[in-house]
Amino acid sequence: MNIDPSLSDPTPAASYAAPALPPPMPDSRKRKRKRVHWIVWVILCVSLLINFVTCSEFGSDFNVYGLDEFPAVSETLTWGSAHADTQIAVLKLEGVIMRESSSSLFGDTVDPVTKLLNEIRAVTVDTDYKAILLEVNSPGGGVTASDEIYQALMDFKASDPDRLILVHIRDMAASGGYYVAMAGDLLVGQPTSVVGSVGVIISAVNMHQLGTKIGLEDVSLTSSSNKALLNSLSPVDPEHQEILQKVVDQMYLRFRGLVLENRPFTSEYADEHHLLDGRIFDQQTALSFGMVDETGYLDHSRERLMSMLGVDEAAFYEINFSTGGWGGLFNVKTPEILAPIQPNSQFQYVWKP
Repeated sequence: MNIDPSLSDPTPAASYAAPALPPPMPDSRKRKRKRVHWIVWVILCVSLLINFVTCSEFGSDFNVYGLDEFPAVSETLTWGSAHADTQIAVLKLEGVIMRESSSSLFGDTVDPVTKLLNEIRAVTVDTDYKAILLEVNSPGGGVTASDEIYQALMDFKASDPDRLILVHIRDMAASGGYYVAMAGDLLVGQPTSVVGSVGVIISAVNMHQLGTKIGLEDVSLTSSSNKALLNSLSPVDPEHQEILQKVVDQMYLRFRGLVLENRPFTSEYADEHHLLDGRIFDQQTALSFGMVDETGYLDHSRERLMSMLGVDEAAFYEINFSTGGWGGLFNVKTPEILAPIQPNSQFQYVWKP
């Protein structure tokens, strides 16, 4: 049989080159990569173990005791010796006293007011704590939220007649912040603190005239004429204003009464010096009128609290309540820029400059 030479392969099979392979990895790189893998695995295992132990430690308590009755908190020694016989809880009231919305990829997280209330409750049921050092830096906030925190602090003192509260004011204790501070046995402000703003406010904007100009009309359906108080698209109604003013006045009287009950001056003295008409005071003026007791920094407050307890040393533990879990790692707080569009027609103990 004749074979076409063009169809034959003139190149011997041995002349084919095998595909090029990468050079072998140096032993040093192999060892380094193995170390990285081991480190990752160790970190992962330790994290899982910590989560397991934490859940085991608190989970059994949750099954036996109510979470609201015995909140689970972390305790961090911030000052003093852990061997001291006297334990003092360090709590913080910071920012506006509101139940702000807060969410994460894994669900809602605890709001600042509930957080502080749980911390106070945890300290109250723990008989090892003899006092609270409450650091305040707040312009105030909601009437009810402020009152709840004040009452929780008073419950702490009522649980044991020897328990004390010292309030240390940083930037300010204004309005609701000052309301909460009334639970303190001693008020210490820093030289630059702002104090006062005793009063109540309910804010609203009436847009009736603007709505008329651009064609907006209110179509609210109500069961009575007084149901839609402060309707922004309706004309201002003097009767509605009178109704709300009475509520504001009653809330103010409660605030005023707490101040007169807990501060060393009379009603006549307060009126004479305009202490309770909503104005704020610098630290030196507040001290001269008795709205605070002393001036000092945090070290001074620690020393004064130990002196009040009659001890030479104490262990100060910062208390922190958290819902825990993975959600805390991805917590996203409502941006401040959204605040103007949130409802603000509510009664507030707040200073609004």
